This record gives sequence, C-alpha cells and structure tokens, in this order.
Amino acid sequence: MSSEEEDERDWSDWGDDVDEDLTKSLFSNAILSSAKQAIEHDASEHGFDLRKFRAQKALTDYDTIRCVNFIRNEVAAGNSPLQALLHDNSAAQRPWEKDEYMHPVLPDDPLLYFDFEEDACAQQDSDAGPSASTCNTSTVLQSLQDENMALRNTLQEMSRLALPSELATEQPFQLAEGIDSDWLSKWQKTAGTFGVQAERNKLATTQSDVRTEAYRDALKQNPALMQGATVLDVGCGTGILSMFAAEGGAAKIIGVDGSTRIADVAERLVAANGLASSGGGPITIMRGRLEQLPSLPVEQVDVIVSEWMGYALLFESMLDTVLYARDRWLKPGGAILPDLASLHMAAAGAGATGLTFWNKVYGFDYSLVQQELWEDAHQTALLKDVSSQDLLSRSCLLRQLDIAHMDAADASFSTDFVLEADPKSCCGPQECHALVLWFDTDFSQRFCAEQPVKLSTSPCGPQTHWCQTVLVLRKPIQFGLGTAEAKGKVAASLKGRFSMARSDQHRGIDMSVEYSAQFTDGTLAPSEVQIFSMTMSS
Repeated sequence: MSSEEEDERDWSDWGDDVDEDLTKSLFSNAILSSAKQAIEHDASEHGFDLRKFRAQKALTDYDTIRCVNFIRNEVAAGNSPLQALLHDNSAAQRPWEKDEYMHPVLPDDPLLYFDFEEDACAQQDSDAGPSASTCNTSTVLQSLQDENMALRNTLQEMSRLALPSELATEQPFQLAEGIDSDWLSKWQKTAGTFGVQAERNKLATTQSDVRTEAYRDALKQNPALMQGATVLDVGCGTGILSMFAAEGGAAKIIGVDGSTRIADVAERLVAANGLASSGGGPITIMRGRLEQLPSLPVEQVDVIVSEWMGYALLFESMLDTVLYARDRWLKPGGAILPDLASLHMAAAGAGATGLTFWNKVYGFDYSLVQQELWEDAHQTALLKDVSSQDLLSRSCLLRQLDIAHMDAADASFSTDFVLEADPKSCCGPQECHALVLWFDTDFSQRFCAEQPVKLSTSPCGPQTHWCQTVLVLRKPIQFGLGTAEAKGKVAASLKGRFSMARSDQHRGIDMSVEYSAQFTDGTLAPSEVQIFSMTMSS
C-alpha cells in the first residue's frame, strides 16, 4: 500500500471515529469523551466540580457560559483561576462577570451546551435507586420552567451586548402610532432572512467604499455649497459624513443618531479628530430620534445630508425621518443630499436568484431543498449580489423621487414597465427566472453644481452592501430575440405593472408585479400576478 493510500485510509478512519462530544479539560490538555466526563475529570484531578460550583453560586446558564470562558481564558494565559473561583466572593466581585467572557474561547465547546438540569435529574434518579427511575413530574416541570426562564434571561442579556442599549430593552422608546409593539423582535429576525447582520451595527458605515466616497466627493468638492454652511446629518452613525462636511468647509454640523451607543462612538471619534464643538470644532452630536427632539442648537440648517436608503430603496429606509427634518429645519432653498433617488428593473436568468447552487451540492442531489427555496422566493424578495452577466434585458426606470419636494405618500406608487431583450446579453433564447431591482441616488447639479455625484447600486457597477433585490418568477419565460424557428415561442419583451407600497409592518414594503410576455410574433401571453413582501417578520 502506498503512503498516499495509507494517509487517505488513516484520515478516513479518523473522520468516522470522531466523537462530536469530545471535551477538553478546563485546566489541562486532557481530552475526555463527553462534557460530563470532563467535569468529573476536573473534579477529581483539579479539585473543581463545575456542577457543584454552579449550584453553590446559583449561576444561570448565562453565568455558566461566562465562567467556563473565564477559566479557559485564564488557563490559556498561564494563570491559575482556582483561587479566584473558590474565594468566597460576592456577586459584585465575581471575576467572570465581564461581557468579554460571552465570547467562546474554544469553538463549539460542549461545556457551553451541557444540560446541567437534566444531569441533576439523572443524578437524583441514580441516588434514589430502582424505586425512582425518573424525577417526579413536578420536578421535571419546574426544571423546564427554570430552564425556559434562564434561556429568556440569557437571550435578553445577549441582546443587550449585541445591540445598542435602546434596542435591547423590551420597549426602548415610545413607538410611533401604528407601529407594532413587537417590531424589534421582527427586526432582529430580518438578519437571518436577508443576510444583513453587518448593517445592523452602524459601525459598518465605512464598509462600502462606493457609498462612502460618493458622499465624501459631494461634501468636499462643492465648496460653494458647503463653505460656512450649517449642516444637519440625519442618522449620523459614526459621524463620517459630519466629518466630511467639516472638511468641506461647513461652519456648524449637527449629527443626530437614534442609537445612544453609536452616538457615543461618534462623539468620541469626532473629538479624537479635533472636530468636536466642545473643543472648538464645528461638530455637535445629539442622541435620540429626530422626530422626538424638542429642538436643535440652531433654528434652521442650510444643508441636510443623510444615508437614508434601504434595500430596494425603501425597505427599512429612513426616508420619513429625512422628510420630517426637511420640513422642520431646512431653510427655504436649502439643499438636501442626495436630492434624487430612482428605482430600476431588469429581467434576469436563474443565476441572479442564487438558487441554482442547490441543484447539486458536492455531487449530491439537493433538488428538494432547491424546490422549497424556489417556492418561498415566489412571495418573498431575495437580496443577492447579481452579476451583470445574468441580466437579459435593458433596464427600465420605475420611479424617480425628488427628495427636496416629495411627500411621504409619494413613496407608494404603481407604474407600467416594458423590459426589452438586450441583444448584447440575450442574443438567443434564454430562460428568464427573475426581475431584478436596484436604485441610484444623485447629488445633482441643482445643489452640487461644482461636482455632481451619482451613487449607483446597479449590477453593472461595483457591489455595495445594498446588493440587488430579486423577485423570482413563478414560471420561467423563454426570453430573447429568438430565431426564425423559435418565433412565436420566445418573448422579445415583458410588459406589466409594478406597484410598491408601505407594509403594515414597520418599515416594511409590499410589491406586486403583473406581467405578460410579448412574443416575437406580437402576441401576448396570459398575464401573471405575483405579490412579494419585504418585512421584518418574513
């Protein structure tokens, strides 16, 4: 047998014999076959019984997680944690009571998932002998209730650590009329649905060079607008736009953010860069929802700047807040940046959906999974980085919004569209599986006369964190310019009507598409209608 074959056999055997419950001792490099055996090993070899310690200190599941990570962290640093653990300390002096110990030292550490209640119940059965093979019903029920409460407490504490403080409470602020009181929990679920967790934390403000540089250019390369101006930065995040405005020559900038924690970060960053008003600089950071602030340090502002756009332009956007700020504080003739926004659509092939991956996964048939995802995508919009190579038609302008003059009601609309096959990308019949949406925003010549700037989220340009919004068609359509043999069977265009409206869910949107294929012989196929949602609960 060759050494290569022997190596392959050894690795294969190792993989088959691996026990996913293998657990490292808290105090040594010993590897035990389970978390329970690791606890027993540490009790006998190192004099520390995690189960008894948990009971003595009345630790919750969350406390236990932090305690395990504290021990592992200390041992990895070459320290002995036993003295600190076994000292009769008060809750205020517990060394593991720090947020940093919520982060696992070992990935998938079985001790972090060990069921102490079930283990205690099994131990009671063992101690009671054959006459009591199981814990009594009331004990089991109480154990489940305690576990449920502990998990709820753990979730609340982890939310406190992961979210800005005002988002981690049950009702962080007085909700506007008509907003569902449980919208925050739905807001958290959105991350799993749309893959946008990075955007939840506004510390990601500088993640996208495309968007950041567009705002930088507009604010720094238009001195006629910015020199000596008073600027309001709506949803200022870390303060990057406020600092660009300062570099552009603004005399006074007020940055406002609804997150106290992020506003604190912005304030420190502004001060660190010598731009804070407290140190003689031009920037003041304010905390709170703009609609609830009683006043600003000024009566009016010359310029409002905001990165208010959401996915598909209007999902989870801050447009309403920007319009409120415009009507309340922008002086007559003042500038709003960006001042124009437009929504676009194009037809696309299956590659735009990202679902073709599930047809074959590492050689295995995963078509059942693919079918489930296809079905779900027929009513729930997808967020994908779409390649320009997947586009099959010319783009179509659906809507343009003039932020300087529009009303909030203008964000809900219906419009007709025609998508014509693009001879450059669809020279022969191809299956059209989806409609793709994206938006552009303009810092137009109206206010940025010296240097107009366009920020585009088109698939034909650099990708941004907004991605593109994909609406998957229920049935694919043969689409293209076609050949003589294919005439009458291939759609040269799609005609229809697109509608977008605010959902009854906070910051959500509903979209409907009525479309019909127009074949190369001039006939129209029967119309299809689909409704898509983008909500925090979808």
